[in-house]
Amino acid sequence: MLAGLALLAAPCLAALCGAETLASVPLSAAAMPAGRPLHILAIGDSHTAGDSITGALRDALQARLGNGGRGLMPAGRPHAGVRTRGVEAAMSGGWQARGLFGSGASEAWPPRGLTGYTLTSARRGASLSLSADANNAFTAFGLCVAASPSGPRLSVSVGGETQEVDFTAETEAPKCQRFLAETPARSARLELLSGRAIITGWWLERPAGVIVSNLGVPGSQLQFLGRADTATMAAQLAALPPDLIILAFGTNEGFAPTLDAARLDGQIREQVARLRALAGPVPILLLGPPDAASRNGALMGNAPGAAVDCNPAIMAGPGRLPVDGIDIPFWNDAQGTLAPDPVTLAGPALRWVRRGGLLFTPPALAQVAAVQRRVAADLGIAFWDWQARQGGRCAAVKWTQSYLMGPDFIHYSPAGGAEIARLLLADLDAARAEAAH
Repeated sequence: MLAGLALLAAPCLAALCGAETLASVPLSAAAMPAGRPLHILAIGDSHTAGDSITGALRDALQARLGNGGRGLMPAGRPHAGVRTRGVEAAMSGGWQARGLFGSGASEAWPPRGLTGYTLTSARRGASLSLSADANNAFTAFGLCVAASPSGPRLSVSVGGETQEVDFTAETEAPKCQRFLAETPARSARLELLSGRAIITGWWLERPAGVIVSNLGVPGSQLQFLGRADTATMAAQLAALPPDLIILAFGTNEGFAPTLDAARLDGQIREQVARLRALAGPVPILLLGPPDAASRNGALMGNAPGAAVDCNPAIMAGPGRLPVDGIDIPFWNDAQGTLAPDPVTLAGPALRWVRRGGLLFTPPALAQVAAVQRRVAADLGIAFWDWQARQGGRCAAVKWTQSYLMGPDFIHYSPAGGAEIARLLLADLDAARAEAAH
């Protein structure tokens, strides 16, 4: 009897834990919501901002269940690391960008919401625009601003229709407004006519299908979500309610100079509670950090446990032989690609996977994942062990050599992002199939 109780209390060590909490997420045509698109909201760091993973997940789900629109995005081009696949944004001069991480990030003004970035301008005529490719034509354009006594008053164009909108209010308050297009549109533009514009995000939408919003801030940690303005977050969640929230943090925590596990525990609990209070009983999926590798010896003592030497993971074989301590393939900085074998050493300097040098998985990544797994179980949310599904420690080295990750052993190529999305979706589908039986 006691052994049975101990077995029931044993922690989940699977790649996907708490899958039962995701049972209400409609990933089949029969379960799709009526009269609106299914919205998956992904919030995270550069992995989310880069959209290689979320973009592949978006493609897979939209192919299965229909295209519900490009979703919520930061307005304009606030940071070079933010990717909006299928949509190109342009901005005139006169705009200032502020994010949840970076210079001035800890200051309360201007308010930032879920998108992680805000653009501000008081220059009359300052404009922002977007153009969508054919696959991302939309029937509704949404805009989130901070309304205030100083406006703003904007000219808003969607497709070929233009209207003036006055966001002047007695007191400062966030406002999100949806603008409908009579026929599917591929462009939207706003221009400041008067007052001060504080733009906290925009979105593209269709009547049905799947939306996957990728809201990432390069370099960010989960704790920095605490800098987001609660009222702005609430307005954005009300405008485009999510059916699933994915929190994808942990890499920057694992690469930080120090890691306080107790503090991380509290940060996860605080932000999950905050999202639940604002979004209601929406399923939440916490992603553990992916595998990564580093040559920075200062990270070896970042957490308990010995660092694992990743040199043995460097692949060698026919057509991929180490030469003078250098293993191929090589990364071409100028072209941003991994060169195929054999490699001709010519042109700009190349980076490579070297044998014998310091190369290891930062041990703090495992500690971050352990904290996330434990807290997810306590809070009744799902947890996905990204590093384990990638292949465990030092897998990043093999992924780099297989053209799936870049030379930093952290970020993913489009092919690598697609593989991570495939693994995640396969685990979600498997869990739903098991629950159905």
